[in-house]
Amino acid sequence: MEFLGTAIEGFYTIQEGEGERRDENQEGYDGSYIECYMKEHRGSSFEDAREHTFGMISDAWKRLNEECLKPNPFSPSFIKASLNIARLVPVMYSYDDNQRLPSLEEHINSMLYESIPLEGKA
Repeated sequence: MEFLGTAIEGFYTIQEGEGERRDENQEGYDGSYIECYMKEHRGSSFEDAREHTFGMISDAWKRLNEECLKPNPFSPSFIKASLNIARLVPVMYSYDDNQRLPSLEEHINSMLYESIPLEGKA
């Protein structure tokens, strides 16, 4: 199950580089995976690089799900926590121009303030 750690790290790295924003403190070296892909594959467009990136993320999720379904020495709660960390990566990189996380805020507000109708109760 060593893939679990490397998959989460991979999600983090690719998601971090998937963003189109540049951090001005990095003096032009944003470490974007898309930018690196485009430099290595001359002639490829931004859309080509982005498609490739999303394909890598999709493949990593498939492998991660397969690994979690195989027999392994980890407890179900550890596996669930690890998957939740991987799920959190895209949310943490959905910041806006004000360095806020509107997606995370929306999820938190939904959990705290929106009522969920229970079946059979009015």
